[in-house]
Amino acid sequence: KATVSVLYWWVRNMATAGKVVPKSDEKRTLLSNIEKKVQAEWEAKKIFEVDPPKEGEVDNGKFMATFPYPYMNGCLHLGHAFTLLKAEFAVSYQRLQGKRSVFPFAFHCTGMPIQAAANKLKRDRETYGDPPKFPSGRPHLAAPIEGDNMELLFSPPTSTAHVEITGYTLEVCTEGVWSEVAKVGPETTEVEKKMKIKVTVASPAEKQKLTFRAIAHLADGTSCEASAVSDELTRTVVKEDPKKAKGKAKKPAKIAAKSGDALHQWDIMRGMDVPEEEISTFENPKKWLDYFPPQGKEDLKRLGVHIDFRRSFITTDENPFYDAFIRWQFNKLRAGNRLAFGKRPTVYSETDKQACMDHDRSEGEGGGPTEYTAIKVQVMDPKPECLAGIDKPIYLLCGTLRPETMIGQTNCWILPTGTYGAFDRGDEVVVCSDRAARNMSFQDLFPTWGQTTKVAEMTGEQLMGASLKAPRCQYDRIHLLPLLSIKMDKGTGIVTSVPADSPDDYAAFMDVKKKADFYKVKPEWTDFELIPLIDVEIDGEKRTMCAEYLCKKLDVQSPKDADKLQIAHDIAYNDGFYKGIMSAGEFKGMKVADAKLACKKSMVDAKEAFTYHEPEKLIRSRSGDVCVIALIDQWYLKYGDDEWKQQVMKHVENTLDTYTPACKKAFVDVLNWLNEWACSRSFGLGTQIPWDTQFVIESLSDSTIYMAYYTLAKYFHGDNNLEGKKPSPSGIKAEELSDDVFDYIFLKSAYSADCKVSEEKLAPIRAEFNYFYPLDLRVSGKDLIQNHLTMCLYNHAAIWDKQPEMWPRSIYTNGWVLVDGEKMSKSVGNFISLKGGIEQFSADATRIACASAGDTMEDANFEIPTANNSILKLHSFYEYVEKTKKEELRTSDAGLFIDTWFDNEMARLMEEAKEHFERMRYKEALRCCWFDFSSARSHYYDVLNASGEKPHKDLINRWIEWTCIMMSIIAPHTCEGVWQLMGKEGSVLDSRFPSATFNQEISDKGAYLEKVKSELIEKHTKAAKKQPTAANVYVAKGYPAWKLKVIGMMKDSLKDDKFPNGFMKMFDKKSLPADDILVAKGKQVGQFAGMVKSQFEANGPSAFNLELPFVEMPILKEHSTYLLSKIKVGSSKIEKLNFFETTDENLPEPTTAENAVPGKPSIAFN
Repeated sequence: KATVSVLYWWVRNMATAGKVVPKSDEKRTLLSNIEKKVQAEWEAKKIFEVDPPKEGEVDNGKFMATFPYPYMNGCLHLGHAFTLLKAEFAVSYQRLQGKRSVFPFAFHCTGMPIQAAANKLKRDRETYGDPPKFPSGRPHLAAPIEGDNMELLFSPPTSTAHVEITGYTLEVCTEGVWSEVAKVGPETTEVEKKMKIKVTVASPAEKQKLTFRAIAHLADGTSCEASAVSDELTRTVVKEDPKKAKGKAKKPAKIAAKSGDALHQWDIMRGMDVPEEEISTFENPKKWLDYFPPQGKEDLKRLGVHIDFRRSFITTDENPFYDAFIRWQFNKLRAGNRLAFGKRPTVYSETDKQACMDHDRSEGEGGGPTEYTAIKVQVMDPKPECLAGIDKPIYLLCGTLRPETMIGQTNCWILPTGTYGAFDRGDEVVVCSDRAARNMSFQDLFPTWGQTTKVAEMTGEQLMGASLKAPRCQYDRIHLLPLLSIKMDKGTGIVTSVPADSPDDYAAFMDVKKKADFYKVKPEWTDFELIPLIDVEIDGEKRTMCAEYLCKKLDVQSPKDADKLQIAHDIAYNDGFYKGIMSAGEFKGMKVADAKLACKKSMVDAKEAFTYHEPEKLIRSRSGDVCVIALIDQWYLKYGDDEWKQQVMKHVENTLDTYTPACKKAFVDVLNWLNEWACSRSFGLGTQIPWDTQFVIESLSDSTIYMAYYTLAKYFHGDNNLEGKKPSPSGIKAEELSDDVFDYIFLKSAYSADCKVSEEKLAPIRAEFNYFYPLDLRVSGKDLIQNHLTMCLYNHAAIWDKQPEMWPRSIYTNGWVLVDGEKMSKSVGNFISLKGGIEQFSADATRIACASAGDTMEDANFEIPTANNSILKLHSFYEYVEKTKKEELRTSDAGLFIDTWFDNEMARLMEEAKEHFERMRYKEALRCCWFDFSSARSHYYDVLNASGEKPHKDLINRWIEWTCIMMSIIAPHTCEGVWQLMGKEGSVLDSRFPSATFNQEISDKGAYLEKVKSELIEKHTKAAKKQPTAANVYVAKGYPAWKLKVIGMMKDSLKDDKFPNGFMKMFDKKSLPADDILVAKGKQVGQFAGMVKSQFEANGPSAFNLELPFVEMPILKEHSTYLLSKIKVGSSKIEKLNFFETTDENLPEPTTAENAVPGKPSIAFN
């Protein structure tokens, strides 16, 4: 009682102490105060610290779940919370099953995210000062250009070193010269919830292209740097046919324009509540390690996450204990022949001067090298004028994935508007895009690594028509033709053309032939016959030129028929490559798939081509540069090695629980393509490779088996020792952690005499590892399947190769979390930090909204209205318990069905919730134990109120207790508060998940009552205009003979549990004997058969049951007052219900009674 009274005083008085709380905030404040009090109690009791059982203690098993430790280049946010809570919900549920459930958590600092952010801060200071004076935002259109004037918008500078802005100058660029076009004051206008400067200027003339920039002027007489330049703004006048335009509104010309404002790292730091005077100190990467991990820890505590923080740590060599663990891991990988060294094509950041792996990127995660064959097509005399001054052999470089098709070339393609360069390779000059040349320079394909020498620059139009000598081509001379669909961000910008095999080439070649004047080509440039090169069977016949056949079959008229060409391309490529046979050239008779490799080797050996690699998509490092593929010396893990891969594949397919088929398939797909992985970098935060200290282990490679480290981290770190710099709780020093120590702990090795740590100290650590391992659950976003999660499996298989029982047991993945249907983004304005979410909604309301957001690998949706409504519902739950404690409830057994139903319904919902918790379907679990559980209580009260009875005390107390226990998984603070309010012993977190069985027949009775209620309401609504005052309800114990016959005929017609098409025709009069009992029933037969069919489709074979498992009449009569209370429409209210059985004599409405069937009474109002 003392505990209850203290809690009541605390939450009620602390909510308003010392301040006036707006009424709308009172409910949230009450919840927040409960959370603070409960968290303090949990902290004092060390309730989340979980250890193996001591001798004599009960052991109901263990459960260990983990979440990928987040990067500490900022604060935790809602995306982190959404995923990590799924792991925590699982841990909490297993704790309620009596297991020793542990949720450890750490903070990742390895790699480039922190280093890159620190470098950006330094550049901000060097460029803009400290505090900075940033430029204004990039000017952009407020609306499509219409008329002689247009409105431009731009954002004010985000920082002006605390100097007042006095105004702005807007400048326009005309023919390369900047000039002032307008001056405006400092006043801002709110546009889409953002403050902008608005300025009106003259619109561009027709087809004129203008760009703008803004300059802010300050009160100290200085000005900020000019803003980024706007997009080119053009007014396009659309000419319409006057006849067609008649009667239609004029459509304004549109222009796509983006603000594209730069988000400076300084702004980001300030947005994370870092004091301005401290921001510059974050130029030192180590500052981030000291600042954000402790902050993340506090945010997680405020969310109420059940973390054993004794096991928390940071990564990198700043933590000497973890550093020793990673060195041991890599020594084991090397000893197991899982590592190799050499030059490999690798995604590379020129700014950082090192490999750029997935988590070092701001864009392009998952992208790797794609191999191309660069075909050397010689430029013949007479050379184009733009190349005439070059006296070395000149080759166009055509990047291709299909070198085996070169025998079928009729021309090459170039983009007329593209910009190309001629680059010196020593004894020859090659022509390609600048982007391709830059990429190749890092692959030892130019004289100086990472550098190119451009001797000429030209457009594609200047090269059109050039005479070419293409290797393996059957024509001595071909020409360079225009192709408008070439993309300069892929390949070399020059493409080979094989129109006999490629539908795209065929369509373009024929189009150029037909429209020579339009494309500015001479007829002789296209005067070439198609060359058959591959035989392939399509549509049952051998096709010698499949591209021509498919384009004609699909009626492709031009390159603009994109959809048709895509279909043709897919057929030609898949059938041709995998089923085709070469019909010409050196490899005639060989399968195309085999000829590709053979032809590539032959051309490379003959110096007619060379291989090179490109990023498969745009990849940008966290330092901001676009990455290339480089050949660099590096250490790499041999993922994809067949024996290693098959070990992991077998585990994924046969042992690993992935919760959904989609997740399992994703793992299999990744295992089939993941290959050698560069695990070393030249610099950055992390652990040095033990035997080659010039390299640092990259961030994904030091994060694969650290789950095992959690089991021993409490011996090295303990409370408030994330960096491991304080004396360890076990007395072990980091410098004592040799490989022998970890072998003893993790691999069951014998104790070595060379160990610097006594076996007495190591034995309990080893026992703890063997108790908590293997990992029971790993929870992550689905994006990590392509790297971290699959690598986790690979490394477990490598380190515990003889102990597959130590590999992870299950992995759960989810999609991205949206906020109100939109991607969470600072620029959109819907970014929610973890701290901000807790302050806005409370911890428990945030947790409920996360649980409600979704559970599959599809994107989930955090709904702010759900979070806000949860505040109200949690508050109502707490107040309901307060109120109920003061009420006098019924203690006697009145023999009421509704008591039995409520008791049974709680058991049913509890069992359903349990099943969903087991399979991590938290949205459904929440529905059962929160929404539906509350609805069941409301229905219980509703029925009792109609009869004047009070709720039964035992049932209400059970409802409160079970709600507390089940919802403690999702909303633990409120449930702990209510637990104490009820005077319960201990913590709700240490209670046991309810156990009970439900009776389906009781559930069916309750559902029957509600169905009759709905039927009464529906029919009364239709009859209300006649102002009926009574209703006759007819109940059938069984079916009449004609309905029994219909049911029997329907059962006999079933085939494989389905009704055959047209089966209803057997009930037509024409199909029945004249004396059949169904003939006289006319349309009633079809109506009844249709009803039974619908019930069968909804409920299965139970639709054919001839009688109910319960008697209907007693249920209806017992609840007549409840039913009457629901039948009211406006002034029309039913005052009396009369119940009849269809077998009674002298029924008031015999025709209505005939429509009744078991489970579906018929009703008449009068």
